[in-house]
Parts: sequence; C-alpha cells; structure tokens
Amino acid sequence: MLSKKIGIDLGTSTVLVYVKGEGVVVNEPAVMATDEKGARVLAVGRAASELVGRGGKTRAVRPVRDGNGVDYDVAGPMLHHLIGRIVGRQRIFRPDVMLSVEPMVTGVERRAVLEATIQAGAKTAYLIDKPMAAAIGARVSVATTDGILVVNLGAGSTELAAIAHGEMLAMESIRTGGDALDRAIDAAVLTQHSLRLMPGEAERLKIEVGSASPPAADSGLEISAADDGGRRVALRVTGAEVHTSIQDALGAIAAGLQRVVAQIPETRRASVNRNGAVLTGGGAQLRGIAEFLALRSGIPTRVARDPQSCVAVGTGMALDNLQVIRRGQHYIT
Repeated sequence: MLSKKIGIDLGTSTVLVYVKGEGVVVNEPAVMATDEKGARVLAVGRAASELVGRGGKTRAVRPVRDGNGVDYDVAGPMLHHLIGRIVGRQRIFRPDVMLSVEPMVTGVERRAVLEATIQAGAKTAYLIDKPMAAAIGARVSVATTDGILVVNLGAGSTELAAIAHGEMLAMESIRTGGDALDRAIDAAVLTQHSLRLMPGEAERLKIEVGSASPPAADSGLEISAADDGGRRVALRVTGAEVHTSIQDALGAIAAGLQRVVAQIPETRRASVNRNGAVLTGGGAQLRGIAEFLALRSGIPTRVARDPQSCVAVGTGMALDNLQVIRRGQHYIT
C-alpha cells in the first residue's frame, strides 16, 4: 500500500504527526510565521518559532487558540505544509488522514476541519474526539473496556471523558491547561517579587521544579526576570513557590474530573473505580499530578507511557480501527 496513513494532533502549543509504520515524525511548535500582512506563509513549526524570535516584520499565528476552537485560515495552510512534508511535493499517492478534535466542537466546525484537510491534500479525512484518541494511544482497549477515565492535559485545555465499549459515557472540556499554569506562575512571581518573568521562564519553572504535590526537598531554580525599568535581573524561585502558585489551576482540573465521575451511570461506576484514570498530554508530565488527582477524585490514577504523544499515536492507530470510532464521528471519504 503506497498511500500513507497519517494521524495529526493539532494542539494549542504543539503539533504532532504520526505516520503508520514510522511513529511520530513531527513534534514541533504549533505556530506559523507569515509576512506582516498575513498574506504569505514564511515558515511552519520550529522554523517559524526561530524566524519570529529574530524579530523583524513577521507575524506568529496559531491554528488553535488556548484550546478554544480552530482558526481555519491558519489550519488549512499548516495542514497543507504538514501533509506535503510527509508525502512529498508530487502527492501522487494522497494519504488517509485523521485529526483529533475536542468533543465540544460543533458539526459545522467539524465539517470545516474535514474540508480543510481534503483541500490540504488528503485522500480521505476523518475526525476523532481527543479523549478517545488519547485512550487508544495509551493502549487502552477502548472497544472492550467496561469503563475507564481518560484525562488529556493539553496546553490550552484539558479534556476529560469516561469511556466504555467504544463510547464516551460522560465528557467535559475545561479551559485550563499547561498555559494556565504558566500564567499562574507569572502572576505569583510578579506579586511576590515585583518582577516580570522573561518569556519561557514560567514554563521552565513548571517543568524543572514544579509539582502538584508539596515538594519533599527545598528545590529551586535561578531564572531571568525584569524589574519595572526593564532591567534584567536573576531571581531564584523555589519549588514551594511554584507549587503554591499552581494549586488553583490544578484544583479546576480536579473539579472537572469529579464532575465527569458524577455523570458516570451507576452500572459503570464499579468498573471505572477498578480501572481508574489514565493521564495523557504534556501536562501529565508534571510531578505528582497523578497522586494529586487520585486524592481529589478517589479514583486510582496513572500516567500513560509517553503521554505527550498519546493523542497523535491514537489518532493514527484509529485509522486501522474505523469500526471502533466511526459511530458518532464525522468523516469524509
């Protein structure tokens, strides 16, 4: 078979592309650089980030904004670039493509994404809800499981769902994700130290010393900040400070999980309590997040293997299991 099977996870901060037989072949910033008027695409992904970082008359645009819907004017050219990168410029053998979307996306929006994918060079285009893709990528047997929770912790949003026998029993999408944690860290440093963190430093604090649970040791990290006059200064921020700053945002995710658990039919409660919850997405890499959510929800919780890639991998794997995901999905052939 010469036609490739491609799964695409178009996220708020990152785009991942999975190709059957090759694995994840693209893991880059979900950003596109255009000229000043937005009329010409200059670069996509990592090259776009580097180009924008140099300054000059370039604009950075993203296909997904804080997990809140898709900008089709941006998504179309980005999909065209990504598909072209995988299949080559000739596009003799057009690929089968599946994209992940949030469960709350409307039918009109789904149709627009599918049409953009076909116009970008796909032979067939399909959509799968992100929690279902995440579960498949986490190696959950979604067609046969009698009940499991999946929590996909993205940058702009967190999608939560209870899944049994290939169907989502309950689901919720909340506008709290990794970016919200970064903003909380930024705000805390400004309040406590009267300094503004330099771009990217809040995320670095989150990754290197951040923890959902109280840190056991007196960890800390020296980062770059700026005072009111714009002068750059070095500042040491402790792990305890980071932990405290992100509690409200993590609490919102825990509350979302509790609401989904409350929606599960009584006939499936015991199964879900037994099978627990699996965490996927980049946010699942935060230290202590599984223990934090287990304590708040009363549900056993674990982090999937390679959580950041689960949605992209599951999206690609679903192309070989259309009978499992086709029910309730919108697709074009």
